[in-house]
Order: sequence, then C-alpha cells, then structure tokens
Amino acid sequence: MSSPLTQTLLLKYEKNQLGSVYLARYGVHTDPKEWGHDFLKAITPLQDHPDVLWVELDKKENSYKVESQGILDLQKFLNYKAFELKKKFIFIMDAHLLSAIVSNKLLKVFEELPEGFCLFLFAPKDENLLATVESRAIKVLLPSGEDKTDYDAPPLEFASAQELLAELKASEDELLLEKKFIEERLNKTLKSASFKGCSEELEKLKHYSESEAFNNSKLSRLSLFF
Repeated sequence: MSSPLTQTLLLKYEKNQLGSVYLARYGVHTDPKEWGHDFLKAITPLQDHPDVLWVELDKKENSYKVESQGILDLQKFLNYKAFELKKKFIFIMDAHLLSAIVSNKLLKVFEELPEGFCLFLFAPKDENLLATVESRAIKVLLPSGEDKTDYDAPPLEFASAQELLAELKASEDELLLEKKFIEERLNKTLKSASFKGCSEELEKLKHYSESEAFNNSKLSRLSLFF
C-alpha cells in the first residue's frame, strides 16, 4: 500500500491541487528514485513518459553546472506543455549538489514554475540547499524504506455507518480516509465475491457517487456500504 504522503500527493494530482515545487528530503534507508517511480506508476504505466523528466548528474560531475546536460534538458523541457498527463513532472536528483550559480539561475523557475508543471527536488535530510531555493519549496519527508509502520496499517473496519462517520470527522484528512475505506471495501469484494457480489458492490459505488450530486447526507451515503 502507498504511503500517506504518496496517497495525499496522488489525491492532489487528481484534484489539480499539486504544488509547484516540492523539496523532498530522505533518510539513508530511502531511495528517492524508487519512490518517484512508485509515485508515477499510480499515474501512468509508461516508464519513459514524455511528460516526465529525470535530472541527474553525469558520472563525471560532482555538482550541477550551467552546462550540465540535465540542466539544459530541464530548460528545454519547460518550453512545452503536457502531452498527456495533467502535469509535467520534473525530478531533480541530488538537488543539494546544485551549485550556487545554477541555483540562482533557476531561481526564477522555482519562483514562477509555469502552470501545468510540478518539480521535485530530492535531497538527503541532513543536506541544505540555498535558503532562497528552500524558501520557495513545499517541504516533505519521504517515507523510510526501513520503516513500514507509516503505511502498512491494518484494514479499516467499522461496525456501522455512524461509527465510520465519527472516525471521518475526527480524522486530519477526512477525504483521504473516506477514499481509503471505499478502496479497501471494493478491493476486498473483488478478491472474494462472486460476479453477482462484485456487480452489487459496484452498483453501491455508483449510487454513492450519484447521491453526492443530489446533496444527500454523508451518513445516508455511507449507509450504502453497511
């Protein structure tokens, strides 16, 4: 199951609410590129999508320079709108190795990233970027590859719609928890139920979605699943 961070970002992507620039820090047990690929898998099955750019250091370089191929590719990538996805994604590996000259050159990009783009700066959590760069980014911490407790949570079980509604109201992210409950319910049914059972569950999901348009109370909508 995806981490809470990944789920939140994917939800923001679906609702066109992603931020422009993220500074994604990580610990020694986290592979930021692996996290990035897992994040993208939920958006597109293509591994080499034209709307995605990975910026990495050349093996011969120890820091990004103005003439680095990755920096040149980034500037060219910004000239074109998304081909298919809702956003064009830029992932800059080892962002702490952006030289001061490159950082200042890209400062306007970080300040005014064109609409339709989302940029991730990956850096170890004990490394700093220029303060002017960090101040323009939304800071997130990637989940540790060693610690699974953040997102390998037990399945959501509720005895009634009232109990679920109370839990949703107490949650920090009501929409995310509601979505997780419905996903788990649907996945469980698809794995274990007959064709008829699956059809019935999908019909409930259809009514659940339609009832929101008619401003039915959340309690009455959730009751469809109990």
